[in-house]
Amino acid sequence: MFITVIMTIIVMFLIDLLFPKFCLGCGYIGIYLCQSCQDKLKPIALDTCLYCKKPSLFGLTHPNCTKKLDVDGVLVIYHYNPILKRIIKNIKYRLAVQVWQEFYKIIEPQAVTKLGFYKRLSTDFVIQPIPLSKNKYNERGFNQAKFISVYFQKYLHFLIVDLLIRKKETTSQAQLKNKKTRYLNTRGVFTSLRCPYPNVILVDDVVTSGSTVREAAKTLKRAGAKKVYVLALAKG
Repeated sequence: MFITVIMTIIVMFLIDLLFPKFCLGCGYIGIYLCQSCQDKLKPIALDTCLYCKKPSLFGLTHPNCTKKLDVDGVLVIYHYNPILKRIIKNIKYRLAVQVWQEFYKIIEPQAVTKLGFYKRLSTDFVIQPIPLSKNKYNERGFNQAKFISVYFQKYLHFLIVDLLIRKKETTSQAQLKNKKTRYLNTRGVFTSLRCPYPNVILVDDVVTSGSTVREAAKTLKRAGAKKVYVLALAKG
């Protein structure tokens, strides 16, 4: 027991020595997100319909905006402002597990209470992280959407599944500014195993134009899902 404790301390010391903590927002030494940068995170106060961008209770898609294969609703925690953009970008290329664990601790409880909407809506949900391409996964060694899914699962207690497959490489959506180009970039990018679950929650880190989640929802509904909702950490 004593030796195990000593080894743990040594490992933690080496990690801190080789990979010192610094604020992902401003570079402050000793913590991944300092108090000043925490204060700059802006929770979403008003949820909106993905399609018309007008206010909507719990981000549900308005009846006159939706089609059969569309996303049924989108809930987002934060605005994708410059500070959160730097945080997410840095997380993708550093010690992801440690960074996410610290980041989760500072998410305000009231920012995630609205997730309870899904539990009230149905107990028959599963969580599907948006998958990375094989090359990007091999490059990073992890999928940030999977980490976020595990965090949300603590509140929702739904099963995390792996039905969705990214079947081709695409250009990063962040590099594409034109809405049509983003749509064409994600068109036909996913395939799916047969989906035996009626309700699916798609999880991603950032939703901007919505092209990626719309294509994923379309794929899952064609595979058997009846309703597909989206849960994201940030909205651009």
